[in-house]
Amino acid sequence: MRSIAGWFLVVFGLIGYGAEIDNLRKGTTDNSAMGFVLATLSLLGGAALIRAARRAKLPPELRERLAVEQLPARSPRDLEKAVLACAKQHGGRVTIAEVATESDLSFTEAKEVLEELSRAGACTVDVTDEGAFIYEFLGLLPREAKREALDV
Repeated sequence: MRSIAGWFLVVFGLIGYGAEIDNLRKGTTDNSAMGFVLATLSLLGGAALIRAARRAKLPPELRERLAVEQLPARSPRDLEKAVLACAKQHGGRVTIAEVATESDLSFTEAKEVLEELSRAGACTVDVTDEGAFIYEFLGLLPREAKREALDV
């Protein structure tokens, strides 16, 4: 039943799009925006019903595989630990891309954590001639580099 209702809504949405495009061609565009919105809602609702009907037909073990598992939320402390572990591996100097590729953080998460650590004073930021941001953690630098950094 869901599948039939879904296909009906999809066809209704397509007819709605056709009618609104025809109105645009004729120059009668009084309520075209509302017509496009309703046609889009019909298409999306129909597609959702069709998808739900197809999933309902699957065996339970396949349905369980398709269910999206929520990843556990990571605490800010866990995010910082991932960034600091990567920085330690790289001798105290990292880029956003290095952190993102060598940890389970996304590029955006790595950037946000590094910027927050920089604002907190845990690291400094240098910009290369090519425009790359290098985050330098003084506490994680090799001893010789620490002495040089402190002497400057």
